[in-house]
Amino acid sequence: MYYLIIHLYQDRFQDDVMLALTAEGVGDGLIIDAVNMRDVLAFEMPIFAGFRADLSRRKIYAKLILAVVPDEETIDRIAETLKLSGVNIDDPEICRIAYFPVRSLR
Repeated sequence: MYYLIIHLYQDRFQDDVMLALTAEGVGDGLIIDAVNMRDVLAFEMPIFAGFRADLSRRKIYAKLILAVVPDEETIDRIAETLKLSGVNIDDPEICRIAYFPVRSLR
């Protein structure tokens, strides 16, 4: 069993991510509205105001998508589906994907 974490930075790909997950039977995850840490640093902490120039190119959109998936093959299929639907999962301005093995109490 694996815990899949997707940081999604562009809203136009949210439907693609949801379809890729549900196509693999992953329907019991969490979608959390998030704020990028760089945004908080740049606009709420004056010492990091220099980050503002970098942020002018980006929209302030972030979703944190979390789900438990049964195996690595499922994660590979989700990644392949995203690529086929036009989501460049290798571009950190679009998304970041990580996963790690987990054990459940049940």
